[in-house]
Amino acid sequence: MRLLIKYRAVAALLLCTSLLAGCWDREEINDIAFVIGIAVDKEKEDYRSSLQIALPGQSGASGSEGGGGGTSGDKAWFILSNTAKTLRGTSLEGQKSLSRKIYYAHRRTILIGEELARDGVAPMLDLFTRYPLNRLSALPVVTRGEAYKVIDTDAPIEKFPSEMVRELCFLNMRNPRSLKTFIDSILSDGVDPFLPIASVSDSVPKDWKDSKTNIKLDGLAIFKKDKLVGMMDKAPADALILAMGEANEPEIMVKAPRGEGDLFIKLNENNSSLHPKIENGKVTVTIQLYAKGVIVDNESDYGDRREEEILKLNDAVHRKIKEDIEEGVRLVQKKFHADILGMGRSIHRHLPKEWDKIKDRWDVIYPDVQVNVVPHVIIENVGIVNKPIGVVEEDIVHD
Repeated sequence: MRLLIKYRAVAALLLCTSLLAGCWDREEINDIAFVIGIAVDKEKEDYRSSLQIALPGQSGASGSEGGGGGTSGDKAWFILSNTAKTLRGTSLEGQKSLSRKIYYAHRRTILIGEELARDGVAPMLDLFTRYPLNRLSALPVVTRGEAYKVIDTDAPIEKFPSEMVRELCFLNMRNPRSLKTFIDSILSDGVDPFLPIASVSDSVPKDWKDSKTNIKLDGLAIFKKDKLVGMMDKAPADALILAMGEANEPEIMVKAPRGEGDLFIKLNENNSSLHPKIENGKVTVTIQLYAKGVIVDNESDYGDRREEEILKLNDAVHRKIKEDIEEGVRLVQKKFHADILGMGRSIHRHLPKEWDKIKDRWDVIYPDVQVNVVPHVIIENVGIVNKPIGVVEEDIVHD
């Protein structure tokens, strides 16, 4: 009887396998063109998309014999660039000249040309978010000038220039702006979007032998809704990223409290919070910044790290951070009129009834909001050397 039951179970399993359809929707790797990154530009009334497509046969190390033959130092990618009246149309045009199916699921970086960003990115975002294979975790970045020039740089330290942009974003911020975060900022009240700026640079002076083009991040692109309204230089931009508590181990250069020279303090930990207050119709926002730092370089003749000197150095760091953040806040308030720190959103969270009264007038109120910056920085480590190297004892300035 038991043997009969086993036979019936096996027969049932065999019948079930006949109902399986198999890999009916499979796509072979040899039939797919993997898009690693994309650059999007506006040329008069047309869109230009430049796809960075991986070449699997060139993916080995330089000069190696890989899966597709010897690489001999050739690039592991090529650029496919097309123009059309619509962004979707550029993809359709590109497919006409490509023997493999364009596949976007591996695209992790989106470079947006400056002209397109000023014109508005909403039509582009619809295309990049509607289709499920498009990653919402992809990192959008605005470029100075045309985006296709940035994605086509040498960027020799990484296999793909688009991946170098991604790595730079993570070096600059703990939580870089993803496509999802960017869209949320566009659709939310009380906060304006921003993105990092990428541009082309030279790895060495141009007149040197074997000069290569490289990529650098040099500021923030400030948006009002989906349109770029201005570009902020790197120094005030870094200060605002620190004010958000998003800076990735930034270094602060401060003048020595006494004597001559500068010191560099790396902030290994940092976070911040916004505290809004409304009295008699006047809005005040306090930025509380908390950080722990270490001295990484002393190019001054100040002190040998006595307790009183550490306290004075702490005060100097506080003043420097406060000045830098206040300068960045003035720029976004007075010049760009954009609330990238999310002060309106903080009012919405902490004072929802007050926000309901002012949200329709927030664009008018925001430029005149009083912002107080209160840093709390602790220098935990002075390094393995106490005294400034190269300065004799009698020349060291003490408090």
